[in-house]
Amino acid sequence: MKLNFIAGLSLLLCCSFALSATDAQPICAQALQRPCTALVLGGGGARGGAHLGVLRQLEQQGVAIDLIVGTSIGAFIGGLYATGHSPDQIEQILRQLEWGSGFRDKVYRDEMPLRQKEQQDAFPIRLALGVDETGLKAPKGVLLGQAMAELILQAYGAELNHADFNQLAIPFRAVATDLTNRGTVVLAKGSLLHAVQASMSIPGVVRPMELDGRLLVDGGVANNLPVSIARGLGAERVIAVSIDAPLLNKNQLDSAFAVTDQLTNFLVRQVVEQEIASLGSDDLLIEPELGTIGTLDFGRFPESIAAGTAAAQALHQQVQRFAAAPADYQQWLVQQRAERSERVQIDRITLDNQSRMGDQLILDRLALQPGQQYRSSDLKEGLRQVYGVDTFERVSMQLVEAEDGTELKVQAQEKSWGPGYLNFRFALEDDFQANRYYQLAASYTYTNLSPLGAEWHSALALGSDKQLQTELYWPVLSARTYVSVGAVHNNNVLGVQDQGLLSLGELLNEENLLYSETGWDLSDHARLSLKWQQIRGRYEFPRFVGEQLGTHYLAYRRDGPGMEFVWDRLNNPAFPSRGWRISIAKHWLEDDVLAQRTSSQSQDFDVMAARSWQPHTLRARWHWQKYQSAEGALALEQHSLGGLLNLSGYPKNYLFGSEIRFASLVYLYRMNENRFSIVNAPFYLGTSIERGKVAGNMINLRELANQTDWIWAGSLFAGWDSPIGPIYLGYGVAEQEHGHRTQRYYLSIGQNY
Repeated sequence: MKLNFIAGLSLLLCCSFALSATDAQPICAQALQRPCTALVLGGGGARGGAHLGVLRQLEQQGVAIDLIVGTSIGAFIGGLYATGHSPDQIEQILRQLEWGSGFRDKVYRDEMPLRQKEQQDAFPIRLALGVDETGLKAPKGVLLGQAMAELILQAYGAELNHADFNQLAIPFRAVATDLTNRGTVVLAKGSLLHAVQASMSIPGVVRPMELDGRLLVDGGVANNLPVSIARGLGAERVIAVSIDAPLLNKNQLDSAFAVTDQLTNFLVRQVVEQEIASLGSDDLLIEPELGTIGTLDFGRFPESIAAGTAAAQALHQQVQRFAAAPADYQQWLVQQRAERSERVQIDRITLDNQSRMGDQLILDRLALQPGQQYRSSDLKEGLRQVYGVDTFERVSMQLVEAEDGTELKVQAQEKSWGPGYLNFRFALEDDFQANRYYQLAASYTYTNLSPLGAEWHSALALGSDKQLQTELYWPVLSARTYVSVGAVHNNNVLGVQDQGLLSLGELLNEENLLYSETGWDLSDHARLSLKWQQIRGRYEFPRFVGEQLGTHYLAYRRDGPGMEFVWDRLNNPAFPSRGWRISIAKHWLEDDVLAQRTSSQSQDFDVMAARSWQPHTLRARWHWQKYQSAEGALALEQHSLGGLLNLSGYPKNYLFGSEIRFASLVYLYRMNENRFSIVNAPFYLGTSIERGKVAGNMINLRELANQTDWIWAGSLFAGWDSPIGPIYLGYGVAEQEHGHRTQRYYLSIGQNY
């Protein structure tokens, strides 16, 4: 692939070659009646579709290939052809692969265990920062290579390790670069999938592949058109396909990034020109006209394929010189089209566990059993189930054939910047009037305290609402049953306004909570839990309320059990396109306030579902919260409505009481989705229809009584699923008493609705 990063510059200052020691004779043994012909495929990312166009034309003219040497995308496509895939099959693979997923190591939210979902929702700014006694730590690349490994597995299928890549339908070599000395490394045996991935690992972007004790990165750093390697392996004739990006012109050199890109191109091109200069009269160079197709323009594969076909057709006469006799070509073609099974038999599973998580937990999540046959999709799913725990840097596998059957070797590497991780949250809602809510929060999670995945999780939030919390989570007996203990300190604010939306002060609630919990994870997506909590709190009233009551403060104590059930299969908390979520919670507490002790019940029910049709999504939600106590008792729990998509048109938390009911239907139109970037951050246009109701009040004062009839509301908004969380710019309008309407504009950051 094309190199766009400064890290690549230093690696291009020196060059050495570490060729495979494999004897050339077995490679060319099949070429008995013709010169041994090698196909050399260069690197260039999405421009590599041209390789397929060339392959298709070579087949039409009866050219038999005896050796393939590829760099980066050239290794990817060359490896597919070497394993017996036809050009039509390769084109189908290129079109069906979700190339963008290869640049996003995170599993989707609906694939994560529930606890990881909740932590990610609460702290969406995930900078991959670790903390230990030595200070801050970070990963070795923006991407860890996990998603790329899954992409290659999906393309190639379950591929057995090879003692030698000469055993493939066409002998094959992948070219990578030794990161320690910029030496050229020719990969000739072992895992074909690992070899291809090493050849495609862009330095500084994708974490280097470690193979046989060497750190390997993209082969384009050392040799982006490895003609000399093919020659050194015994090739008598070479067909080389160069797809390097053209140098930028003066007008394009408009940024420091562009200048760096140009310098990198100079250095890569320098080696390529040396390789081209080594071609003789018996060889052939094909340079497709790829125009503006960029390295990551995988959506333009059809264009690059057509460009490769056109370039080979334009050299029809030169290509014909490489054609084999018809009988020889048919014999070669039969050998090249090796039969491939969709399933692989796994007779034994071995685990190389380089983490503090227990072996059995990893094997349970892998969900593969010896003695069974599996598709490559099953193996990929097993990898994702393990990786979704979110404490592993890489989870990889190899298939090794032995005398007693096929062995699946699984390696699980814990994150090198762990085991403690920092994550963040920034939340803001501004209605461009007098109401503004903001919060900045950070969490620290120390993972894998036990083989079953125990962890210590703490968080601090500052802003309009403040929070300090800590929790020790400890699975017992199995990874799906746990106990936890925790403490939380909250400072929450509810604004009190009159009917004209003028401020009357603030209702402050300070609360300290101690709890213990035991739970059962029914699956990765469902949990049933029981909790005992002890609460000590205090309300501080606005001045006008304090004057009427004769006190500005009201202390209370609450104790009792509770239970909660959660089922969550949404793929995104703010902009879901599929799935649903339901949560049900109920608590029975003894409340002690104003020297009176009463029993209370609180209930919380929330359900959300989403369904998409191409760029169109409908999202429905129903939410109900209720606090119930003795007649005339103080309502110690206050629930609120107001804010964008939460009764739009009102200020945030404007309406509050002991019971709220709310329903909404939201339509989203996805404007774009950059499928081929490291950060997937689509934009949306949306509208909502909402209806809500508030019942009950805190105390018998008219100014604190927000009881309403059902209120209609709606909104129009633009949304961005950004790396720091959802960002909305919207307009909302809602009914108000006496037939009037309230309306306002909103800027919202980091809040899930």
